[in-house]
Amino acid sequence: MLTWPLPLYLRTRLLGDPAGDLGVYVWNVWIFRHELIRHAHLPFSTDHVFGATGAVDFSLHNYAPVAGALAAPLIGALGVVAAFNVVMLLAITLAGLSTFLLARQLGLGHSASWWAGALFMASPVLTARETAHFSLVLAAPLPLFLWAVLRCLDFRRIRDAGLVGAIAALAAYSDAYYGIYCGVMGAVVVSWRVLRLRWPADPAPWPLATRAATLTVSALGLVVGLRLIIGPAAIVLGPVKVGLHSLYTPLLLLVAAGALRMWLPRRPRVELHDPGARFRPLLRLGLLSVATCLVLLSPQIVGIAMRFASDRLPDTPVFWRSSPRGLDLLAYVVPNPNHAWFGERTRPWFMPPEPDAFPEFVSAFPLAAVALVVVAAWHRLLPPLWTAFTGLFVWLSLGPFVYVAGVNTNIIGPWALLRYVPVIGMARSPARFAVVAALGISLLAAFAMTALRERYRRGGTWLAVAALVAATFELMPAPRHLYAAAVPDIYRLVSAADTRDEAGRLLELPTGIRDGTSSLGNFSALSSFFQTSHRRPMVGGYLSRVSTWRKVENMRMPMLGALTRLSQGASLSSEDAERAKDARDAFLARSCTRFVLVNRRRASAELHEFARRALRLTPVAQDPDYALYAPVDPPPCAPASAPRRLTDMSWLWQGAE
Repeated sequence: MLTWPLPLYLRTRLLGDPAGDLGVYVWNVWIFRHELIRHAHLPFSTDHVFGATGAVDFSLHNYAPVAGALAAPLIGALGVVAAFNVVMLLAITLAGLSTFLLARQLGLGHSASWWAGALFMASPVLTARETAHFSLVLAAPLPLFLWAVLRCLDFRRIRDAGLVGAIAALAAYSDAYYGIYCGVMGAVVVSWRVLRLRWPADPAPWPLATRAATLTVSALGLVVGLRLIIGPAAIVLGPVKVGLHSLYTPLLLLVAAGALRMWLPRRPRVELHDPGARFRPLLRLGLLSVATCLVLLSPQIVGIAMRFASDRLPDTPVFWRSSPRGLDLLAYVVPNPNHAWFGERTRPWFMPPEPDAFPEFVSAFPLAAVALVVVAAWHRLLPPLWTAFTGLFVWLSLGPFVYVAGVNTNIIGPWALLRYVPVIGMARSPARFAVVAALGISLLAAFAMTALRERYRRGGTWLAVAALVAATFELMPAPRHLYAAAVPDIYRLVSAADTRDEAGRLLELPTGIRDGTSSLGNFSALSSFFQTSHRRPMVGGYLSRVSTWRKVENMRMPMLGALTRLSQGASLSSEDAERAKDARDAFLARSCTRFVLVNRRRASAELHEFARRALRLTPVAQDPDYALYAPVDPPPCAPASAPRRLTDMSWLWQGAE
């Protein structure tokens, strides 16, 4: 129902455009099986992209190997697209079932637990991601992780601790962010169990510090008020001139001073609460969980370590004010932007002015469920742990600075500091914390339904039924807009061509290197999607993170550098053109290019003509959209670079080849 009519077109349609991120996720499940079965390698690297610079590992790519493992046995019988769609349906279902299991662990009844699972699996946060960010739809490990943590805290068994580590690894293999989220969620739940805020009955008075903090808050509040009233200006106090061109610094100081003023009168302390002497056994179980997780994640950890040793880690500096923004606070109460009737109208509400804002900044939750939570909170019927849990992740999803109705208030949130914490800071997009927030709100809605039914008896039952009907109407996205998953016929010639070298690569023009933060040239995700059909290695590529070394190495080659510059619309000097022509044979040997496919709609006439003449191409086939060529008398391919055995980690089981 949530994906209708996709089940009628499993082999030929997708929920998202294959020219976008979803096309890369389809490629992910294909390359997993291709490397594992066709090449007998551990499927954590490939040489089927970036053909001129050697193999690349997936340690920093949003690879979702869990989806690849689920799709691998299905691809042979169903095909790549149908297998991907079946895994999508399975992921949605498991998200609901695992939330149901967590709710049951928390003591909720069957109907309330079903309500929690249904709300989470149908939440607009996940529905929007089904069109592009498929790895975030693999959200089942998040409630499963909480379920396992609660069991470990309650029963303190070794098998539960091992299960916690295994599910955390499963989450990281679903989406790298989810592995980090498990660490944060576990820290919140465990801290709630073993730590307490101690409020001294009679704290020693600090009148001078308290008065100074009060005076500071008042002065900064006056400065902010003046800035809001008079606009950008400057305050002159004798020889001192203070500019008020931005609210950033005054509000930052105001928040810090306000927090200090609230802390000073009571000065609470965080203390270990361990009346049953359970902390030490729990610490040992926690270490076992961490060890289990690290062992299971060793393929990724080895890949990252080898990147670090060879100085090939992507450079993603974290800045104070220019980091990715978070959600708008009001985005949580936007009517479902995925709805077939009114979604087009509500979709742009409180969205940042960015071309890919949808689905990254969708965080809506059904208003009926939110109303239940608000009513229950008003009557103090919600459990404090899950209220604090949900509030924290809502706050984290707002990013380093809080936006309200599209306005940056310059008020900092916890993410402003947490993004500097090692490992946690790798979750660069704070808006994705909305997935965990949606899980928390789903649980709170289930607690609210149970509490209100018990409080109001018959009236509470009717209230729950009304909320269920309203939420069902608001959450239903069907009929979904589907996208064609067709592959142009000309790619069949590429896959069927008889060449002596099976490793002969395909160079598509425009070409380049694209990753999640930058683009060199003009590579399209469609090329990755089409590779699932023709299966030939490519010269360009798209991964979530690409090292600076690889980008520099591509541009250092005269021919590939010239083609990349022309692909992105830059001009080419006569000297660079001559150097590229002279390096023709060296490039063909190193890249093993045996086919050149020009997309006539995307490639400029200058790029098309330069490639035809500089690479000395002969026509093979053409249609209104594409022109397929082959190089005349190409030199033999250079031997594959030796480091691939280390890069793809097949050295761990070389006997399998």
